[in-house]
Amino acid sequence: MPRRLPKLAFAVLAALVLTVTIAGARQRRIDLSGFSFTPSSATLNQGDHAVWIWVGGTHSVFSGANATSDGIFGSGSAGSGQTFSWKSDRTGTLDYFCGFHGLSMVATLDLVASGATTALSDFRITEVQYNAAGNADLVEITNLGATGDLGKYRLKISGATVQTLAIGASTNIAVPAGGRVVLHVGQTGTNTSTDLFFNLAAGLPDAAGSVALYVPNTQATALTNATQIIDYVAWGFGGQENEATAATALLWNAGTAVGAVASGSSIEFCGQSGQYGAARWYENPSPNFGGADNCLTPVTPTTWGRIKTLYR
Repeated sequence: MPRRLPKLAFAVLAALVLTVTIAGARQRRIDLSGFSFTPSSATLNQGDHAVWIWVGGTHSVFSGANATSDGIFGSGSAGSGQTFSWKSDRTGTLDYFCGFHGLSMVATLDLVASGATTALSDFRITEVQYNAAGNADLVEITNLGATGDLGKYRLKISGATVQTLAIGASTNIAVPAGGRVVLHVGQTGTNTSTDLFFNLAAGLPDAAGSVALYVPNTQATALTNATQIIDYVAWGFGGQENEATAATALLWNAGTAVGAVASGSSIEFCGQSGQYGAARWYENPSPNFGGADNCLTPVTPTTWGRIKTLYR
């Protein structure tokens, strides 16, 4: 006999469909040095981030044509190692310039509704081990987009200070498409393009905690800014640090978390680019940081057609 889906359950599944699969927010890095923005022309989807990195010299970034600010975005003047990010909220051609150099340093963003993938990175948190012996906890970040640079991105572990991802004074951590960077939270070591060491004595919180990933921005550093967060995961129970920011950014459902896992297991993201939320995370009894994923329970995206097939 065909099964009918109760109204309440149908509403819950409908909400799940609407909230766990959304368009991703990718990133396009732009370097500032000399009298140039590199690249001087970049294409982004609406919702993607333009990430400016000060490589050399004193500069600023202001939107507007003819070196006249239109107020859409703007940074202060800063020197090498500084950063600024803006999340695209429109389509069309947007000119911008350096307020310090005026018409001698101009560039353009081509903002499209969707479909752009060239040179857009997509950095995501893909595996976390929060209960490793000796607090040797690990966080893995994978680039699900085109070749990009993780230098100067910010990681916020609940209960700890913000960690800026860097190798010494360099602004660069090149990560190829599909590349992975392992963050050693409670260990010492030499930072490389694949392994970064923080040596936080407490490691990750065991019972319940969260990890949030933010784009680089030394100009506006508030972690409550939902336009700056690009990924989030919480475990144990809902209400973890930065949950509200992630929920506003449509990266997480408020009040949710990945369930506790056995000691020695990790939690692993088993979704795809553009998918977010606790339902995309599973227990992995055989952690494989830096290697291919071990998703033991592949996630099947829930669709209206699948719901109708099951409950018509």
